[in-house]
Amino acid sequence: MVIIKWTNKYSNETGYVASLSTKNKCFINTYEQSEAKQYSERSVTSLMTKLASFHETDNNDFEVITV
Repeated sequence: MVIIKWTNKYSNETGYVASLSTKNKCFINTYEQSEAKQYSERSVTSLMTKLASFHETDNNDFEVITV
């Protein structure tokens, strides 16, 4: 299983992806690693594609962390 960590490109603020909101086209963040949603390694590619399509990658860098 993996979680996704985000870092804002401008403020260097960091956190974790708690969920994705397809309706609002954004991710819901959490600052606690223990609250980050765990994803299968197989789903990471599609998740990263969704984050890019939501334009979340414009201001954030995303890192996949194995847990």
